[in-house]
Amino acid sequence: MLTWLIWLIPLLPLVGFLLNVFFIRQERAAGLVASAMVVASFLVTLVATFILGALPEEERLIQSVAWDWITTGSLYVPFAIMLDPLTAVMTLLVTGVGALIHIYSIGYMHGDPRVVRYFAYLNLFVTMMLFLVMANNMLLLFLGWEGVGLCSFLLIGFWFERKVAAAAAVKAFVVNRIGDAAFILAMLAIFSNFGTLNFYDLEHQGQVVPGFLERIPEIAGLTFGPAWQPIAIATGISFLLLIGASGKSAQVPLFVWLPDAMAGPTPVSALIHAATMVTAGVYMMARTEPLFVASPTTQSWVVWIGALTAFIAGSAAIAQWDIKRVLAYSTVSQLGFMVAACGMGAYVAAIFHLLTHGVFKALLFLGSGSVIHGTHETQDMRKMGGLRTAMPTTFWTYVVGAAALAGVVPLAGFWSKDEILAHAVAYGYWPQLIILFLTSLLTAFYMGRQVALIFYGQQRDHHYHAHESSRVMTVPLVVLAVGAMLAGFLNLPTLFSGMPAAHLLTDWLHPVLHEEAGKFNLMVALLATAGAVGMGYLGWWAYTSNAAKIKVGGKDPAYHYTGDLWDGMEQAWYVDVLYNTVVIAPFRGLGNFLARVFDPQGIDGLVVGVGRLFGWIAGGLRQLQSGYVRTYALVFTMGAVLILGFMLIFAR
Repeated sequence: MLTWLIWLIPLLPLVGFLLNVFFIRQERAAGLVASAMVVASFLVTLVATFILGALPEEERLIQSVAWDWITTGSLYVPFAIMLDPLTAVMTLLVTGVGALIHIYSIGYMHGDPRVVRYFAYLNLFVTMMLFLVMANNMLLLFLGWEGVGLCSFLLIGFWFERKVAAAAAVKAFVVNRIGDAAFILAMLAIFSNFGTLNFYDLEHQGQVVPGFLERIPEIAGLTFGPAWQPIAIATGISFLLLIGASGKSAQVPLFVWLPDAMAGPTPVSALIHAATMVTAGVYMMARTEPLFVASPTTQSWVVWIGALTAFIAGSAAIAQWDIKRVLAYSTVSQLGFMVAACGMGAYVAAIFHLLTHGVFKALLFLGSGSVIHGTHETQDMRKMGGLRTAMPTTFWTYVVGAAALAGVVPLAGFWSKDEILAHAVAYGYWPQLIILFLTSLLTAFYMGRQVALIFYGQQRDHHYHAHESSRVMTVPLVVLAVGAMLAGFLNLPTLFSGMPAAHLLTDWLHPVLHEEAGKFNLMVALLATAGAVGMGYLGWWAYTSNAAKIKVGGKDPAYHYTGDLWDGMEQAWYVDVLYNTVVIAPFRGLGNFLARVFDPQGIDGLVVGVGRLFGWIAGGLRQLQSGYVRTYALVFTMGAVLILGFMLIFAR
C-alpha cells in the first residue's frame, strides 16, 4: 500500500501547480486549490508515517520505482522515491508548515495582480522540496535541489518591477551555483567510486541495484591525488558535499544571498527560511552521514564553519533595522547551529533543531508579515513601536516565537539548542561550545531588542494606522505558536535518573542515523536558560528605556558606545563588501574592457578587417575588368610571356 501512497505526497502539490498554471484564473480559487493540495499532502504524509511506524524497525524503508529514468552503460538511475524515518519527519515539516504558509498567503497576497502565478510557484516550491527529501538517489535529489533553487529565484523576484527584488533573485541564483557545481562534482565522484547514485540497495526486476551508503566502508582507506599529498576519497566527496550544503543552507562564505532574499513576499521568506530551501543542505548532510563520519577532516571543517556562521550572522542580526532582515540573519545563525551539530556527529540534534526551528521561524516570519501588513508595508523598525495594543494576536504569538528562538524553557528552541550545546560539552568541543553559547546569548538579545522596537513604547511614525490582520492570517500564527510551545517534546531528554526515556525523535531516527540518545546536562541547561532570559530582558530593557533616542532614519543608541564595531555588525562584517571588492569589481572591470575595447577593436576589428581586405583585393581585381580590348591583350601578352619564361627556365 505504501509503495503507491507515498507518490501522492509530492504529486498532490504538483497537481495544484498544474491547475493554477493551465486552468485557474481567479484569485480565490487559486488560493483555495493551492492550499487544499498541500493540506491533502500533509494528511497523506500523516497516514504514511503512521503505517511506517507500525512496521518493524528493520523494515522502515519503503522504495517505489516509477520508471527507469537513466540506463546507460553501468549507470542505472530510477525515477524512484522512498519513505523512511528521516524522510517522514522532513515531509511532515514541509507539508505541515507549507500548508499553513499557503493558507496565510490567501490573506497576505489578497489583491496582488499576479496572485494566481504566486500560488502556482508556491505549489511548485513544495513539490520540488518533497522530491528532494523523498528521492532515493542523488540525481533525483539534485533535481529537487535545483528545483527549489529555481522556485526561490522566481519567488524572491516575484515583484520583479522592484529593482531590489530582481537583484536579490539573481544574487541568490548565482551564489547557489557555486555550491551546485561542487554538488555535481561530488555526484561524479560517488559514481566513479561506488558505481551507483542510489542511497540504499533496491530490488528491481529481480536484481539488486546497489546503494552507496551501505558500501562506504569499502573505500574507507582508499585515496586519490598525487603521491606526495593524497586525499582520502571519503574526505574529497564529503568536502564537495559540504560546499554544496554551504550554498543551499547559507554557510560561510556563501551566506550572503539569504539576507537579500527578503525582497520577496513575506510568506515566501517563511517558506524558504523555515520549511524548504535552506534546510536542504542540513538534510543532505544527515542523509549522507556515513560519508561525513568516514572523514574526521571534513567533520572538523563542518563544525568550525557552522560555529563561525552562527556567530557572524548572530552578531549581524543585532544591528539590523529591517524587521525581516533581523530574522534572515537569525536563520543563517541557527543554520550554523545545525551544521555545527552535524560536524560534532550529533545528526539527530541537528534534525531536531531543524524541526523546531522550522516551526518557530515560520511563526516569526509570518508574524513579521502580519506586522508589515498591519502597518501598510512598513519594514523599518524605527517607524514602529507600541503595536501590541493594535495587534494583540500578532504580539502574543510573536513573543512566543521570539522566546522559542531565544531558547527560553520550556519552549521548543530550548530543548533543541540545549541538546547541541550538551553534545559539545560531552565530546569536548570547547572552542565551538564557547562560540555557540555566545551566539545563543546574542540571539536572546536581538529578539528582546526586536520585540521592544516593534511592540513597546510609542508609535514613532504616524503615517499609518496599525490594525490587526484578518483571521486567515492570524489562525496560522496561533497554530504555529502552539507548535513552538510543544515541538520540543519531540525529543525530550531524560531529565532525572529513573525517569522513563523520552527521546522520541532519536528512537524514531535510529534506523537511519544509528545514534544513541544524548544526555541531559543540567549545568548547560541552567546557564542557557539564565543567559536566554537575562539577555532577552537586557535587549528589551535597553530599547524600551532608550525609546526616546530612537529616531526614524537615525542611528541605533548602541552606536554611540560601539562606533565602528556596530558598523561592522550592521554590514555583516563586510563579507559582501569583500565580495564586491575581490570578485565583482574585477569582473565588472574585465567586462567593461571586453565590451568597450576588446569587442569593438578586437573582435569587430578582425571581422571588419577581413571584409576590408577582401574589398581591397576585389577593388584591385576590378581594375582588370575595364572592358577595353587593349587591356585584355596586354594581360594576355604578359601571361604568355610569363609562361614562356617559365618553360625556358625550368625546361630540361
